Amino acid sequence: MDMPISAYATLSRFEGLLLDTVNRITTAATVDVVVIEDHPLYVEALLSLLSVALSGRKIERFRDIESAEPLLRVASPTVILLDLMLPGLRGTDALRRVRQQCPDAVMVTISGADDPVQVSACFAAGAQAFVSKAAKPQDIASVVRAAVEGRLVPPVWISSGGPQDPKALNQVNLTDRQMEVLQLMCLGHSNKHISGVLGITEQTTKAHVSAIFRELGVFNRTQAVLIAKRRGMVSPDPV
Repeated sequence: MDMPISAYATLSRFEGLLLDTVNRITTAATVDVVVIEDHPLYVEALLSLLSVALSGRKIERFRDIESAEPLLRVASPTVILLDLMLPGLRGTDALRRVRQQCPDAVMVTISGADDPVQVSACFAAGAQAFVSKAAKPQDIASVVRAAVEGRLVPPVWISSGGPQDPKALNQVNLTDRQMEVLQLMCLGHSNKHISGVLGITEQTTKAHVSAIFRELGVFNRTQAVLIAKRRGMVSPDPV
């Protein structure tokens, strides 16, 4: 019995989707480095640098977290280079999300700032290396090559002045709950509102706020919010 034309069309579409899925998974499985960076001039220079330093390695580039996620869900990249100031989700929020999706990848954050507090926050959020965009090209290439080859010994901090000692950092260690409180503080919410959103007592919220102040070295909410936003610790539009 002949198959109806509509059935052939449906089967053809299914085969096409299956082939596309297989191709995506095969491609994803061979990705060595994922670069998530939106600045066109910088990313062009970075990709040119890496293509030479990592000759023969597969490199994929995306402009934001959202566009990278379909690949990250099926891929197991060795290294992920993540800009902290992306459109949409950014900062340590972006870092934590990518870390959850690719727990085995070496996370290298790249930033236009050399702020020690930002560096500390990135290490606390799961980055193995922090590289300034103003660092020497050979230093950037060296870090990424070591990460791809499994030779990177974290934490690694490369500033505009070259390699720095991470032990000199005043570590910012906020718990996941404290980061949630800080996010809501940056949205302008009161302790009472934060307590309701997170399902905790107002007294507990006050304790978290006090702990945040101590970690950031500030004395009030305005200072905490300014530092958190300036140093990329929270997204501009938290989700």
